[in-house]
Amino acid sequence: MKKNATDRFFNELSLASTEITGPDSALAKAARMAADAPSPTNYVKAQEALALVQEDVREKILQKVHGQMCSNIEAIWDQLPHAAKTDRPN
Repeated sequence: MKKNATDRFFNELSLASTEITGPDSALAKAARMAADAPSPTNYVKAQEALALVQEDVREKILQKVHGQMCSNIEAIWDQLPHAAKTDRPN
């Protein structure tokens, strides 16, 4: 199943926040909920939890998320407007 950029972001946020803040942190739980049950409400909860994290920790998390997303060729390919669409992962 293909994922859109929002789904990919919250999945990566979940992975990064779990690794950096621990699986029991409010952010990790909110991000996992947003990844597992995508909805505007869950997205907002994850964003609010991210905003409450200390700035240096938030920067580490977002650096990791960005690093994962910008190196995912399948995600990049899916965003190219004239790219050939395939049903196979790149």
